[in-house]
Amino acid sequence: MTVVGAPAQPSVKRALALLVASGAAIVGMVLLVVCYTGIGVATLTSATDDMHPCVAAYSAGTDSATVRYTVVPPQAVCTWDVAGEPTEVVVASASTALFATAAVLVVGGVLVCAGLLVSQRRSPRP
Repeated sequence: MTVVGAPAQPSVKRALALLVASGAAIVGMVLLVVCYTGIGVATLTSATDDMHPCVAAYSAGTDSATVRYTVVPPQAVCTWDVAGEPTEVVVASASTALFATAAVLVVGGVLVCAGLLVSQRRSPRP
């Protein structure tokens, strides 16, 4: 017997799909944090290990060297002046395969969750 106005029972398949999709998105976010944290750590350790002249100039605090971080592709780029010409050197970068996998997991998980939640609201209720 169905009571009019009673909330519909959630589907087990839908709940499982939401669980898997949200889990994939969370794993993707963790992998992205690993990518970006790895770049920061690699940039800091490059200042103490085999130091590139650009990183040495940046560490010394000269105005001729700057370090910038890019989001896509995730990398640290050091720019400095060599005889009046700006020169860029990639100091650290994340694995392209790891970054692509993480991005696909995040975007795919969020889209699947959003699609399932929107379709649930639009489905007719008895």
